[in-house]
Amino acid sequence: MGTISVGEAMELVAARAAAYAAGGAADLEDRVSTLADELEPLINAPMVNVPRYFEALFERLDAAAVSLAAVDENKRGQPTEDELQRQRLFFAALADHFHKRLDLAA
Repeated sequence: MGTISVGEAMELVAARAAAYAAGGAADLEDRVSTLADELEPLINAPMVNVPRYFEALFERLDAAAVSLAAVDENKRGQPTEDELQRQRLFFAALADHFHKRLDLAA
């Protein structure tokens, strides 16, 4: 079984967050759960230091949410404020989902 770097995971998370935000669907929990289920076997591989991995992932998720704090109206193709809010919500929901899984595993 393979592994996935934090950077690769964030690329996947960002793509899914953007799709969720643009789609306007109300299935946040389903999308987050599906993504977490896809990522978990790649993260829980024997050669991965899981606590350090999640620490780095949570830092990246927080940084991504902060970077989406405001629309830059000078950029073409920039997501709307609503889409940015939905992306931030997706990042926060995924972090919360993984925090809960870690708490249950402890």
